[in-house]
Amino acid sequence: MKKLQALKISGALFGGLILVVSFQNCAQSLGEGFEIDAQSVKLISQGSSNAGAGTTPDEDVDNSDASTGDFCEDQLFAKFGSGYYQFLKQNCAGCHNGEHEAPAFASKNSLMSYQVFKDKGYQLVSLNAISETHNPPYTGSTHNGAIASLKSEWETAQSSFLSCKGVDGEDKSVVTNYKTNAAIVNSKANSATWTKLEWNMSTAADMPSKAALFPLKVSVEAQVAKVSGTEVGYAVRNPTMSITSGTAKYRVRGVFFYVNNALFDSATVYRSINAVICPGTALNLAPVGNAQLLVVSTTKTTDKFALQFTSIEKAESTATCGIGSNVVIPVDETPSVVTYSMLVGTDSKVNVFKTQCLSCHTGASADGGLDLSNYAQAKAKAAAIKKRVNDANNPMPRSGVMSSSMRAIVDKWVDTNTPQ
Repeated sequence: MKKLQALKISGALFGGLILVVSFQNCAQSLGEGFEIDAQSVKLISQGSSNAGAGTTPDEDVDNSDASTGDFCEDQLFAKFGSGYYQFLKQNCAGCHNGEHEAPAFASKNSLMSYQVFKDKGYQLVSLNAISETHNPPYTGSTHNGAIASLKSEWETAQSSFLSCKGVDGEDKSVVTNYKTNAAIVNSKANSATWTKLEWNMSTAADMPSKAALFPLKVSVEAQVAKVSGTEVGYAVRNPTMSITSGTAKYRVRGVFFYVNNALFDSATVYRSINAVICPGTALNLAPVGNAQLLVVSTTKTTDKFALQFTSIEKAESTATCGIGSNVVIPVDETPSVVTYSMLVGTDSKVNVFKTQCLSCHTGASADGGLDLSNYAQAKAKAAAIKKRVNDANNPMPRSGVMSSSMRAIVDKWVDTNTPQ
């Protein structure tokens, strides 16, 4: 079961791209510039603070899922464990331990930390680590040497992983600067009002220092999201891009959303975006299906927002403009009505509570005092249930966020006033 969960996490990390390689080919590729033997992997997986001899396991690390389920990726996971993870636990665990809204890349669960680190991107993590303003004295230029070394090691490890997988490439993630717009919260009384957030990616004002600039403009629309009248965070829709100058086409992959330095990737409707932007026409990157993103968070007029893209590159001149026929935008396939009886029933297509929750939340000794076999209790905690199942940093079940289809079923039940 644990291995199956790990494989699901691994698939999510790499945008659903499934590559099948033989054990022998991996071993041959890893011999070139990246050498970690089985004992080192075992030590790091056990939470060792040093992969060398004479070390002892780290008691502060939860090692219940100490494998990604993939031989090639286990080597990358091992390098994270012996490198960035040690630095992050020492310097960043005060905020990034999974107990706050900040991304949990320094939590006790090393595999969860690895997943969050990969999604956030080593470049942004590194920039924050050496920033004099991010969270001094835990961040700052005193870490320049350590971060330079960690980046070099990680880039070598990434190249070896891609070689093992038979893929040639590098981390090409792009992150914008943060934007604030108090109108999002100030207009929350009107559910028909959406406020636009826009970034000009050709200007230093909208992009981090030293980041690559692109002749692109990107915008999203946002509003405060409510469930049964209770605020749960932000809804985001219509990610739209256009070219501001030049004749080149650009290929854009994967869109993620940040609020106040926290990456929210539990709702992944934009993860698989693969679009070609062409001059002259603005392109909605997610024009069909269930393309509205729910970001579970507190809401304040001072909140700041940013976007991250898996990659942005010039496309070949012959590339077809648009999202392409090979791009799958998730479609809402949940039933028009979801009842509590369905959630605890026998139909495997909708019985999410029965398969995912009742093993812990049943009877007088139910975890957290929440008995989901009792309709009245489930209804009373509906907003909290929806929040937790969509919270990547503090999910229910604790093993990790459920599939998007399962979460959509729970969301539908809550959003339609929890019918019995």
